[in-house]
Amino acid sequence: MHTPIRKLFALSLAMVFVLMAGSVDAANTRGAKAPEIAITDGINGVTAKTKIGDYKGSVTLLVQWLPVCPHCRKFMPQVHALHAKYSKKGLRILTITHGKKDYTRKYMNGKKWTFGVGFDWTGISAKRYGMKRMPGVYLIGKDGYLRSYRGSLEAAIVTELGTKAKTP
Repeated sequence: MHTPIRKLFALSLAMVFVLMAGSVDAANTRGAKAPEIAITDGINGVTAKTKIGDYKGSVTLLVQWLPVCPHCRKFMPQVHALHAKYSKKGLRILTITHGKKDYTRKYMNGKKWTFGVGFDWTGISAKRYGMKRMPGVYLIGKDGYLRSYRGSLEAAIVTELGTKAKTP
């Protein structure tokens, strides 16, 4: 092989190993029972005693986020809208952050968001769910198992709830 081809081959092989290594420590949660969360504090009804099993029997949207994350700042208004639209139809929302409690509370109050927030300063919850980027979004069925979906998150929630979305 010519030197440039060898370098390209070696680089490609290295990339494969890096990608494989990155997925080794991440949990494969597709279709699995929702892993237990590890929170030590919370706001808006979430406490250190809150467990993922507390949500069994309900369709649950679990979101791992940070108030200072730009992607989270774009996504979380959608979480609020889903909470407002579907909480009375059975959707429960649990969010987990490793941000500062006072800052998160002020941020939530400023937005008038009332969904629950748990604090996991250890990162164990993110690791158990195999989260690779923020926000980490997981839909959990009434049976406590993770759901995969294609298309919009709202459509998947509507399907899980067994309700029909209102068309504008």
